[in-house]
Amino acid sequence: MIHNPLNQILAPQSIAIAGASNNMSKMGTMQFLNIIHSGFKGLIYPIHPKETEIFGHKAYKNVQDIPSTPDLGILIVPTKLVCELLESFGQKGIQHALIITAGFKETGMDGKKLETHILSIARQYGMRFLGPNCLGVINMHLPFNATVAPAPVNKGSLSLASQSGTYVAQSLLYLYKRGIALNKAISVGNEADIDLVDCLEYYLDDDTTRAIGLYIETIRRPQEFLDIAREITQKKPIIAQYVGGTDAGARSCSSHTGAMAGPNHVYQGLFNQAGVIRAHSIEEVYACGHALATQPPLKGKRIAILTNSGGPGTSMANTLDLYGLQVPPLSTTIQNRIKSYLPGHASAKNPVDLTFHTDMTLITKTLPDILLGSGDIDGLLIHGIMDTGWAELFYPVYQRFAGDSLDNLKKMFQSDMNGLIQLAKKYHKPVIVNSFFEREDHAKSTLMDNAIPCTTSPELAAMMMAVLYANYCIQNRKNSKIPEITTPKAAHEIIDANDTLNEYQAKQLLRAYNIPTCNEQLVESIDEAILAAKDMGYPLVVKGCHSDIHHKTEHQLVHLNIISEDQLVHACKRIHETQTLAQFLICEQIQGQRELMIGMKRFANFPPCITLGFGGIFTEVVNDITLRLAPLSYNDAFEMINSLKSYTMLKAFRNFADVDCWALASILTHLGQLACHFQCISEIDLNPVIIQGDKPVVVDALFLINNEREGSHLSY
Repeated sequence: MIHNPLNQILAPQSIAIAGASNNMSKMGTMQFLNIIHSGFKGLIYPIHPKETEIFGHKAYKNVQDIPSTPDLGILIVPTKLVCELLESFGQKGIQHALIITAGFKETGMDGKKLETHILSIARQYGMRFLGPNCLGVINMHLPFNATVAPAPVNKGSLSLASQSGTYVAQSLLYLYKRGIALNKAISVGNEADIDLVDCLEYYLDDDTTRAIGLYIETIRRPQEFLDIAREITQKKPIIAQYVGGTDAGARSCSSHTGAMAGPNHVYQGLFNQAGVIRAHSIEEVYACGHALATQPPLKGKRIAILTNSGGPGTSMANTLDLYGLQVPPLSTTIQNRIKSYLPGHASAKNPVDLTFHTDMTLITKTLPDILLGSGDIDGLLIHGIMDTGWAELFYPVYQRFAGDSLDNLKKMFQSDMNGLIQLAKKYHKPVIVNSFFEREDHAKSTLMDNAIPCTTSPELAAMMMAVLYANYCIQNRKNSKIPEITTPKAAHEIIDANDTLNEYQAKQLLRAYNIPTCNEQLVESIDEAILAAKDMGYPLVVKGCHSDIHHKTEHQLVHLNIISEDQLVHACKRIHETQTLAQFLICEQIQGQRELMIGMKRFANFPPCITLGFGGIFTEVVNDITLRLAPLSYNDAFEMINSLKSYTMLKAFRNFADVDCWALASILTHLGQLACHFQCISEIDLNPVIIQGDKPVVVDALFLINNEREGSHLSY
């Protein structure tokens, strides 16, 4: 892999920083002091036109005065000074930079021109940079924190890349309070140069990164993102929040980082194809990312719930069920072992409910040991672990009646967490804890500091377990290569000879790619229609065929169930009454009650998108459509098919046979190849695709052609 600039940006040995001063209210000063405070051991050269010393460090009037060439240059200066200083960085030989300053393409056309100019300066000197409009980077393992907020000292294995600087810098205290320790974090800002794809390539090779969290407003290189993310998710999980899929989200993205957002369903298809787990909030990115980074894989759906309160236990069970996990009854043997430790009113079923039992040893060691070692479960959720937090809550009463100190009360309540911490490692099964207390509780803080995920939401804890199972499925899914299909000669001839395609030509193109269509003949007159009908046999479908008419049914150009010559002649006459220039398409009538719709659509900057859904009478009722980016592997196609919410309708039921999913997958993969081969095709609509017996057959086809013919042939 080509050298990644982030290797140097996240691990510099020397830094030049423009924007630091002796005024602690300035953002540049905050970042300068945070670099020092983080424990960075390298050389730091502050640049300031007037100051001679900044917080004990010699300051330099300009970059050229620095005695050596720094590994990294940081700019936190007014927008108008960025170009000049970046030029001086280049002249000094600095090859990597952080441009924190905002005021570029996120502000409009003038800002976009300025951003283009700084990129040209960087290219002139062979410089790579993060930003502009970013908040810096964090590397807890160097250590190196070049953001505006101090970072806790704890090192983790969750790494972030974010198009919002806030989610890297301002969230650090929030993460610490929740026991979430970061490994590395990158604020990419406007991504004028380095983008999310570069971040993913860096994290793929980073041995200290076990899971990756993303905040996304746009993906500027979707094909490259798909390729690298698909490679990563076979080894490390990626969890991402995408916020540009709504009108309001897209508008906000544009004003925030100058991002061009895309439709939600396109991003969902991209994530599914790449194996990226979709989060719906930044809280889920942090919490689930932490679980993915710290816990062993969840290799099955069976989850045990251990609780000292019925409500949270029920909430966990309900959420697990919603996500497709199981809360199975425990075996009689295990229940009897558990009952021997419980008061009579407690439940030994699953959930195991202690009903406010104050003996923390039961919930932290004894019962988890039984459950994790039972063989009945794959993961454990616990609610209600607490010790000194409860002492603080109870202290006003205790002090009134016992007159003793809070410290003595805490000693009475404090529990030994080592048992639970060791059990999680011993059985190699995930453990997630919920407690409504915060870090001030000794039990909870101890678990947090030993990489046991802890939440204050039973539902979130259960969701984290579901994400662990989703990741296990992703890492164990089958992979297949994208089939190599040479562009058929007949396809070239059809595209090159026509500015628009009628239905007959569209189906010729499909057949060139071995996509099955109904048998049909294109004729010019009623007499030719009669001869074609005799050749094909009844029943038939008669259509008016004209390349300028896209929706024939709305123009009364489609006549079904033609069973005689008289009906055929009548249908042809009706078609010519509506559209005198139309040819006649005489088609065999495909019989089948299950209908699909398959299509292709292009979105700005994305490869062609292939869609699959139920058609015909099911379309509006089911509203079930899935999407992947072309070209597709057979595995992609089968995942599309299996992901349909109404997938069972493709299985045998009543008088219907199992649909030949191999044949359906072939249509999807071959259509993807067709779309990749011909960039001039802007949209494809195959609707309906009727299931005849067990085989899918394309009955109607619409191709929209972009008349800008130059560069019409394109292979991804």
